[in-house]
Amino acid sequence: MQDQEKHSTAPVQAEPEETSSGKKKKNKGKSFLETVREIDEKERQREEELEERRQQILAERKKKEQEAYEKRIREERIELMRLKQGVITESEIIHEEKEEKPKLSFWKKIANFLYHSKWWLGITVFLVGVFGYMIIDYILQVRPDMIVMVLTDDPDLQLSSKALSEYFEQYVEDYNEDGKITVDIYPIPVTSDISVGDYYTGNMTKLSSQFQLADSIMVISDAVADETILADETLVNLEALFPDNKNVRGNGFYLRNTDFMEQIGSPDLVLDRDIYVGLRKVTKTFDTEAEMQKNYDIAYGVLEQMMEDLPYERKTRTIEPAAAATEGGQQ
Repeated sequence: MQDQEKHSTAPVQAEPEETSSGKKKKNKGKSFLETVREIDEKERQREEELEERRQQILAERKKKEQEAYEKRIREERIELMRLKQGVITESEIIHEEKEEKPKLSFWKKIANFLYHSKWWLGITVFLVGVFGYMIIDYILQVRPDMIVMVLTDDPDLQLSSKALSEYFEQYVEDYNEDGKITVDIYPIPVTSDISVGDYYTGNMTKLSSQFQLADSIMVISDAVADETILADETLVNLEALFPDNKNVRGNGFYLRNTDFMEQIGSPDLVLDRDIYVGLRKVTKTFDTEAEMQKNYDIAYGVLEQMMEDLPYERKTRTIEPAAAATEGGQQ
């Protein structure tokens, strides 16, 4: 009985198929490729299920994070409204988040500063260099105690800057207190065509610049230069100040009938009749009127001493008639 039961539970094997020839044919199992395909298909299905599950988990997590974020925003808005309305003075929800800066070493701080400030540092260094140069130049620059402009185009005076400087220095003191007595001579020859020649020499520019400053008060001029500088408007009427001086006429102290040329080391030269020394009027220029008044007082004192040292002496000069016709005013 037991043998029969055991026999009945055994797997029933398929009967081999019978061929047309009467022989039985064995059933073949699954091929290797079919087995591999089935395994691959099962793996693919399993991966799809895992990916689907992972996406579900991510979606649920994202949804929870979004809900939590929206909840926090709502709570912060409510808390902010309560702060604005004065219901509460402090909030445990809203607080300033301070970003912790990384701690850098000393040299890294310097490198970081130089990197982020390189443009400003470059500009600063450039400006400091320029202003430093200007300050040093100003400190080391020799500032004259007085300036004399030589406007006449007389070649003898134009080429006598050193002699003229030494002559005027005898009447000047150390007004700027720099330990030196210095008189600068500015030779600016003014001719009848100065505006045309200015393109080449720049004399008109120099003349205009000096008349807009308060430094140079004393001028050595002549009739031709008078027309350019408008002497009656820009120069002081010395005749009103020194009516008894024979060498003074109008705006000038004339040098022809004095030993001025002997004083500057040129005794054999006789000046034209129209060459004189004058003083500019005190007016408002680019500098202050007080600065110009200070320089005027210095030049006025020098001119007074010159008049005392250069009395009237009749000078004679032999000139051709043609030259006499073109020579300046008479004295």
